[in-house]
Amino acid sequence: MKLFQKGELKLLWPFYLDSLISPMFFLIHAFYIIYFINLGFSMFQIGILISMMPLFAMIFEIPTGAIADIYGRKFSVLLSTIIQGLAIFSIFFSTNFYIIAALLAITGFGVTFGSGAYEAWATDLINKDKKSLLHNFFAKRTSFDSFGLVVSGIIGAFLVKEFGLAIIWPIAGISYFVSFLILAFGKEHFTKQKTTLKKSFKKINTQSIKSISYAKNHPVLFYFLIASIIFIIAGIFGAEISWVPLLQDLGLPEHAFGYLWSAMAAIGIVAPFLASLFLKKGKEKRFLMVAMALFALVLLPIIFVNNLAFAFILLFLATFMTYISRPVERTYFHKFIPSKLRATIGSVESMILCLAAIIAIPLAGLSVDLLGAKSTIFLSAILVIPAIIVFSRIRENKPQPS
Repeated sequence: MKLFQKGELKLLWPFYLDSLISPMFFLIHAFYIIYFINLGFSMFQIGILISMMPLFAMIFEIPTGAIADIYGRKFSVLLSTIIQGLAIFSIFFSTNFYIIAALLAITGFGVTFGSGAYEAWATDLINKDKKSLLHNFFAKRTSFDSFGLVVSGIIGAFLVKEFGLAIIWPIAGISYFVSFLILAFGKEHFTKQKTTLKKSFKKINTQSIKSISYAKNHPVLFYFLIASIIFIIAGIFGAEISWVPLLQDLGLPEHAFGYLWSAMAAIGIVAPFLASLFLKKGKEKRFLMVAMALFALVLLPIIFVNNLAFAFILLFLATFMTYISRPVERTYFHKFIPSKLRATIGSVESMILCLAAIIAIPLAGLSVDLLGAKSTIFLSAILVIPAIIVFSRIRENKPQPS
């Protein structure tokens, strides 16, 4: 079986190469919580720091998403990489809580230019030139990204051991600049519009209101987004903010988090392709509900964990369920969105999930401080249940808004 179809690389090579190369230098995920713990911050403070990104992403999400629809997705994505790269790089130069918070806020602002625009850029390009590539594009991109993260964990473990945790920030900043250079070669089907600033913002406002109304009245997107809110809260309670202190308490050395990150990313290489084996056409909803249920079941035994081996088994299984559902989720989401609203509705989704994250991250940190890491991860499993109930209310055969 061929990995790429005829003409696929010619069309999509910048997206695939970016998904492969830039994550190799992105060392943050494996080490940033340990870095903040070593600075003396509580888990609640760390939760506040992490929430700065989604907070500012939420504030600016819809305007910047509409700008991508009006001025071009490629321009918006490239601007995003520059802003994020400069902000992340600059964290290396300060250990002050408030300065770091400000830099993470700028990073969140930068994220908004690329969040909905990246997928919209690639999706419209594929739909115009070769529509059959869409589902496999998301699966392959996830796998390439995971392979890059496998390498990043190994590189990170070496660099942290040799130079200390602070090295993660300049190296991660470089990853964004690499992404800019690669994506600059990407093709785009978009005609830039000649307009005044006043007319542009008027159109942004109209586009945003129309997109919110469309999502609100859609029989699939409305429940999809509500379920996503609940699931993102559940996922945050069972994410790094809980796992890192738990694994530290169980005796995992600091630099070894890089190897752990590589192992988790390796799961992400295989899992998206396995989704294609289990997924039947038109059964995306059922697939996603089963994946959510298995995610919850995997985390329930966390309260009995007393050694690293047991913890790794549960963590790897939960990671597998996350990765196997991601490409299906993205394909299902875009299945119901018209092209002209794709980037803006993508931004609406990001804004809603940012709001959920802003609330959940500090609460998860506070839960770790007060209840402990195990109890916080256990709560994650319980919170998945209402997400499944809401998702079950989706009715795909109902009329869609015009």
